[in-house]
Amino acid sequence: MNLIINEKLIKRNKTIGNVLSIGGIAILGVGLVLNFNPTTVKTLISFGALIIGFIISQISTYYVSRFGRSPRLDEIVTENLNKLGNEYSLYVYSTPVPMLLVGPGGLWMPIPSAATGEVYFDKKWKQHGGSALMKLSGHESIGKPEVDAADNEKNILKVLSEHFEEDQMPPINSAIVLVHPEAKIGDVENAPSLIYKANALRRKIKKFDRDAGITLPQETLDKLNEIFGE
Repeated sequence: MNLIINEKLIKRNKTIGNVLSIGGIAILGVGLVLNFNPTTVKTLISFGALIIGFIISQISTYYVSRFGRSPRLDEIVTENLNKLGNEYSLYVYSTPVPMLLVGPGGLWMPIPSAATGEVYFDKKWKQHGGSALMKLSGHESIGKPEVDAADNEKNILKVLSEHFEEDQMPPINSAIVLVHPEAKIGDVENAPSLIYKANALRRKIKKFDRDAGITLPQETLDKLNEIFGE
């Protein structure tokens, strides 16, 4: 498999996450210190600092969870796809979507999730088990991956529409990828998106492509890689 990864963006976002994390903690600390000898003005400033600090901490959580941890979510997905043949190319943070796999069966957009416990779909994505505190903070919550999938497809279609006629568009698929080793997949029969465990992703993609019976011509593959490799 060919791997194209935007290391510069990853490094930048890791730095942003670390700076915001320290800044958020510092602002929260100021808010707490001001409460030691409270006055009306100090209380107002403290209240504002706590709100701002909390917001910054939540933003930093987003960056740190995706770019500051090792292995990163994208690294876990990449590790489980790296045995694909040279006819596949994986783009990481170098296209309009975070992860894009170009292969003979079309385009795949993996959506990594650190969700824990049993993930299932009942009118919306839900979880059984896992850490309630971590889910509340957003670290291990399944969230609304169908929104990410829809946004990703919209962004990719916008690029492809500049190069392909509507009847020539390659197949586009999204898949939620559970990267936590203890995560389980429950009842997802009516789910709006495909969902796989990370250690089964490569096998599932190859089977899905094979069952679909679609093999893109080499010139189409070359064109896709030229488009996204720019």
